[in-house]
Amino acid sequence: IYCVHKANIMKMTDGLFHKVFEEIGADYPDIEKEHWIVDIGAAKLADTPGAFDVVVMPNLYGDILSDVAAQIAGSVGLAGSANIGVKYAMFEAIHGSAPRRAGQNLANPSGLLLAGVMMLVHIRQPEMAELVHNAWLRTVEEGIHTYDIFKDDVSKQKVGTKEFAQAVVARLGKKPEHLKPVSYKSAPEQTATEFVSKHKPSKKELIGVDVFVDWDKGTPNDLGQALEKLAGEGLRLVMLSNRGTKVYPGGHPDTITCDNWRCRFQAEEGKAATHAQIIGLLGRIAGAGYDFIKTEGLYTFDGQPGFTLGQGQ
Repeated sequence: IYCVHKANIMKMTDGLFHKVFEEIGADYPDIEKEHWIVDIGAAKLADTPGAFDVVVMPNLYGDILSDVAAQIAGSVGLAGSANIGVKYAMFEAIHGSAPRRAGQNLANPSGLLLAGVMMLVHIRQPEMAELVHNAWLRTVEEGIHTYDIFKDDVSKQKVGTKEFAQAVVARLGKKPEHLKPVSYKSAPEQTATEFVSKHKPSKKELIGVDVFVDWDKGTPNDLGQALEKLAGEGLRLVMLSNRGTKVYPGGHPDTITCDNWRCRFQAEEGKAATHAQIIGLLGRIAGAGYDFIKTEGLYTFDGQPGFTLGQGQ
């Protein structure tokens, strides 16, 4: 089983995904586990798709790479998907609604049809799933193809959505002669188990706040020196970052900045911050004429930061 992520850069979000994968994986020592960074994992998938079996990844990467995998197989229109929860399950084609193809009798219905096959297996109707899937294989095998998989040297007939579906219906009860027939008669029962965390609640402590300021009237030093004077009440300005990079104190003068500044205030070393301190700070910032557009609390969990550092911090 492969875990695909970008934990080397997205240290808090993908880093957590990576960590939980390892924690749960420890309960299954007989299953081989590998980690792939998403960019090289995508390259490997495009080059050697057969090297992968089960792949787990955050939703964004899965949305992208599932389309890549389907296209490698022939078309995004071929793949169905299953969303299986503890009590409910939902099945759909991976490609979405395809509004550009609406009403044109062009879209390949295979993804939705094969999602239906997955649903039949899930609800313990393996005979029906086998009947439909083999009819679909026979249709594809005979060269009856929609535009997205039609090839002049392979296909026999280009058909629309409706005609393809009718061809599958006409072949119900038949099996492919060259492609391998499917059999779901011995399919295991599809179940999902609710995950219960083994971890004790973490000690959560507020130690500061990131104040995001809309400002374009000078240099990082100008803003930093002004905000340092507004800190007080047990809070200190730790840094300014812009576009993810630390620019104050000690920033590089050639760093290109925009008008969105993250201003990080933290309590004195070893001390917690309070909401009253933060509210007072925001009042002073607003009173000085600065437009803060949002705030994010800085918390530690069992002493470990629950927030990312600015590049260069």
